[in-house]
Amino acid sequence: MKLRILTGVLMGTIMSFIMSGFITAVNTGLGSGYIGRWAYAWAVAWVIAVPLAVLVGPYARKWAEKLA
Repeated sequence: MKLRILTGVLMGTIMSFIMSGFITAVNTGLGSGYIGRWAYAWAVAWVIAVPLAVLVGPYARKWAEKLA
C-alpha cells in the first residue's frame, strides 16, 4: 500500500510539473512572469494529478499488463 501511494505521489508530481511547464509556455510564452504562472498552474495541476495517479495507477497497470 505504501509503495502504491508513493508511486502515485511521485508520478503525479513529476507529470504535473513537466506538463504544466510546457502548457504554460505554449499558452502564455516564456516572457515576464512565466515562473509565477507555471507555479500557479503546477499547484492546481498537482492537486488533481496526485489523487488521480494514486487511484487510477493500479488500473492502468492492469490494463497495460493485459495489452503487453
